[in-house]
Amino acid sequence: MQPLLYFDICSVPIFLIILISVYARRMTKGMSNRLFITLLILSVLSALSDIVVEAASCSLPLSEPLLVMSNICAYIYFISRSTSIVVYFFFVFSITGTWYRIRRKRMKAILLIPFTVMLLTVASNPFTGLVFSVTSEEGYSRGFGINIIYVICTLYALCGTIYLLSCHRIIPKNKIFPLVSLYALTMTAVVVQFFNRMLLVEMIATAFSTILLILFVLRPEEISDVSVGSLSFEAYRSEIRKILLTKQKVHIAIISFTNAYELRSYLGEMRFLTYVSHIIRQLDSMFRRERVFFDIYFEHPGTMYIIIDDPKYDVEDAYHRLADELMRRSEKAVSAGERLTAVACDLAVPDDLNDLDEIIRFGRDFVQQVPPGKIFVNASDVIASKDYRIISNMDLILNRAIAESRFKMYYQPIYSVEKGRFISAEALIRLFDDEFGYVSPALFIPAAEKRGVILPIGDYVLEEVHRFISQNNISSLGLEYIEINLSIAQCMQEELPEHLAFLRERYGVPPEKINLEFTETTYEDMGSVMQFNLDALSEVGYTFSLDDYGTGYSNMQRVSKLPLKIIKLDKSLVDDMATDDGLSIVRNTVKMMRDINKELVAEGVETKENLDYLEKIGCHFIQGYYFSKPLPEDEFIMFIKEHNKINA
Repeated sequence: MQPLLYFDICSVPIFLIILISVYARRMTKGMSNRLFITLLILSVLSALSDIVVEAASCSLPLSEPLLVMSNICAYIYFISRSTSIVVYFFFVFSITGTWYRIRRKRMKAILLIPFTVMLLTVASNPFTGLVFSVTSEEGYSRGFGINIIYVICTLYALCGTIYLLSCHRIIPKNKIFPLVSLYALTMTAVVVQFFNRMLLVEMIATAFSTILLILFVLRPEEISDVSVGSLSFEAYRSEIRKILLTKQKVHIAIISFTNAYELRSYLGEMRFLTYVSHIIRQLDSMFRRERVFFDIYFEHPGTMYIIIDDPKYDVEDAYHRLADELMRRSEKAVSAGERLTAVACDLAVPDDLNDLDEIIRFGRDFVQQVPPGKIFVNASDVIASKDYRIISNMDLILNRAIAESRFKMYYQPIYSVEKGRFISAEALIRLFDDEFGYVSPALFIPAAEKRGVILPIGDYVLEEVHRFISQNNISSLGLEYIEINLSIAQCMQEELPEHLAFLRERYGVPPEKINLEFTETTYEDMGSVMQFNLDALSEVGYTFSLDDYGTGYSNMQRVSKLPLKIIKLDKSLVDDMATDDGLSIVRNTVKMMRDINKELVAEGVETKENLDYLEKIGCHFIQGYYFSKPLPEDEFIMFIKEHNKINA
């Protein structure tokens, strides 16, 4: 009776299709993926060699070449099949995030003892015929010694199944069944094949199990980022969860590309991702050379997370070596002027942080705490800072501030060069918390925008400034208008004109007493709603300022077309006036603004030298610490009365 080869033959294309899809989706990063690929290759070898051996036995007697080939394929089958059982056993530790438990060589050696017995049993077969025999007259037949291999494989299967079930807290329940299925289906097929020698269902059972693994466990759309050839951010989140549940100690090297948005806009999406992919390959090569267990994850637009399974690894030294290597080797990958700037951090888990949400938040926010010019920090130093404690508690701070009205309005005077007095001021919101003290707007404004609570804060500013103007008769102080900053969210609100109309009527403040500011970022993202708001408010009589000019990509043509009265020169350009190039940029900017009939405010003026130069080249207005820092309402009024020579 001839063996049924159909099942074996059907299993081969299944393995090959899965293998091709794995490479096509670039699922080659990470230990779990590499072990899965190894399992697929071993399964293909097992199925093909089994087909050759069984097919040859169908045409007896065997010729000498066929006899030799059958013997070789039989050895390939037993070695690859035995190895695949062990590879899957290690895959279980990897996919559950518990590889650290078998990281030591001694532990691996203990786990490999049964596998070594299997290999020795197969290796002794030429002398003992214990496992199988292939003869010209009888073809292929299995010996009693094959039971040794069956017993050891069963031992690995039982231990792996029990271990998977014990990890039910680490991995989702919907993934446990597919993981256990490889053991269950394969061992069931082995029993069927043991009692019915002609029914070769072992490999097809393994093939179906690998389909379940790729569909429900590995899930390439979840764990791989094919755009850069790394593991995805969702895979990173899942792995951190496993690490915390298993209480293992790891390093996480976080590399944040600080100019990712700008470079992506400049290069285009494809070239930018190609550049990131090049850096990931450099990282991969470096860690492999150093024989470090690692996985690389990427979060768009430009943050890498490298989990290093070695608590003693020197992340700072490795990062500086990587930076030097990239400087030497990246010229071939990118053209001049297209280089990413990066800041890195070494986060020790769980020593530094032991909460999933906090670890995720830290990876996104740590760069805000890095001193200028520094390219590497330790997480422990960042976490100890006051600003980080504020960022970590920002939800509490903002909710408390909104509920208990903890905001205050400050005003910074703006000096008119032509009139020789202060004619306006910028309204600036401040936050004071009983627990954390002063909270910088650079921290709470971006946080409020991310959390969707910027609108009530913006409404508070509009209300307070209208009240201030109404109660203090600013014209009698020599002030012509107050500048109010608008967030992107406010600019995109369809109700903005109606809301300002309500405040105008309630407080009796005419539009010419208000100048509305928006930034270059807001202007870049301007949509139809914002354009409608600008037009509607402009018709009523409100004027507008473009804030932070010089930090984005504005050009004179677009600036001239917007309904702008004032352009505010960013502090960074004023600071650059210490150089000849900086002086030239400011001088030409002032000239261009005057040519297109825009008034120019120089922000951040702190020295007499800068003031004198700006007056000399015809800058309209000056704002900065040289005259005054932002002041609370009462102090601001006293300051204006004193300096504008206003009688009480």
